[in-house]
Amino acid sequence: MTSAPPNTSSSILSVLEELSVTWRWGGPPTLLTISHRPPKPAVPAILASGVDGHTPLDLLAHWIDQCRRHRGIANTQRDLGVDAVAVSGEIDGQHIGYAMDRNGREYLVRGQRHGAERRCTSGTDAAARTRLPGLLTERLAELVWRLAGPPPPAAGSRIRDMWPTAGLIDLDEDELHERYALPSPTGDHVRLVTVSSIDGLAAVNGASTALTSSGDQRVYRLVKRDADLLLLGAGTIRAEQYGQTALSAPEIARRRANGLPPYPAVAVVTRSLDLDLSGPLFQRSIGGHRQSRPILIVPAAAAAKSRAAVAEAAELLVAGDQDVDLNQAVQMLRQRGHRRIVCEGGPSLAGQLARADLLDEVCVTITPQLLAVAGPRITAGPAGLPAGGQWQLHRSLLDEQGNLFLRYTRPGPSDRQVG
Repeated sequence: MTSAPPNTSSSILSVLEELSVTWRWGGPPTLLTISHRPPKPAVPAILASGVDGHTPLDLLAHWIDQCRRHRGIANTQRDLGVDAVAVSGEIDGQHIGYAMDRNGREYLVRGQRHGAERRCTSGTDAAARTRLPGLLTERLAELVWRLAGPPPPAAGSRIRDMWPTAGLIDLDEDELHERYALPSPTGDHVRLVTVSSIDGLAAVNGASTALTSSGDQRVYRLVKRDADLLLLGAGTIRAEQYGQTALSAPEIARRRANGLPPYPAVAVVTRSLDLDLSGPLFQRSIGGHRQSRPILIVPAAAAAKSRAAVAEAAELLVAGDQDVDLNQAVQMLRQRGHRRIVCEGGPSLAGQLARADLLDEVCVTITPQLLAVAGPRITAGPAGLPAGGQWQLHRSLLDEQGNLFLRYTRPGPSDRQVG
């Protein structure tokens, strides 16, 4: 997650300090938008002022409702170059000026009724550290997402359309999201998201780190953001020391607005349960959010030996006898409400899903590297057992570093089509 430049941080705090100095006790809360384009200072604009008796929480809730009803409000604010949103008002007997920028960084100034001292703080958890209501952060984050939009793409990660329509305009986050939209927000869908070199290499020393790029990470985060569940093989967990990617408060607000929990669930397919239960994946908190235990999908033979040992760190899902039955596993995950599944690999798991006819979509990044070393392809499996099915190119995109993003789809069991 990109950090705000130092001059941005100080200028937003300056706005909040000025609000605190001029605050009239007993007055209504105020909602502001803040525009900042370095090297210019932050420029605040009052979006709304509450009526007497309303709290900052009430004012935020009202404007979230307005934004949901009237798309033009968000469009207008984004056109004005809004970078942060702030609310000023009284909470628990103190005045607070509380802002959040597009990266999810928080800025907080607090003052007491009978005192000139003001306490200033900033960071990604400023409100939590000062014990302000969590609902305040959640509502402000949703307004930031709606009014300011996502932060600009990192250097080198601007993306444009290639096919079916070529485009020379850089895609913003909403436009890119449309390019990867699922055919149905509630239908069953299994996506494979992966990266490959020009000569077909999917990993170096068991990890994809050498192949990825800022543009690839942009697409990767976007695809994961809409997932109910992330599905991985145990080898990927071991090789990459895998843990959840931290999301910003506005990204979490967007998931919640779409009816999703703050983070997708994680399921790991493992035949032997050879996993480090103290590793990053099994940490119970990320970004201040309590995580559900990872799901370990195992055959009955492994569950019988290790159920007690993993009970504290993970939940066991038994599918198959000596080997994992992926058809049964996916069906059980769907019964639990995990309908939008994103598989991150590795090659062995991807190959098993392909041979079991469980993949609905493949999102692959072709990185402009010719590595000429031994390594796996994006799918792997026993010789002489190719997967069936025909695939069609649904869309292709290109970033400024030459990474090619291909989205392949095919009809599913009920002949549904990707829109």
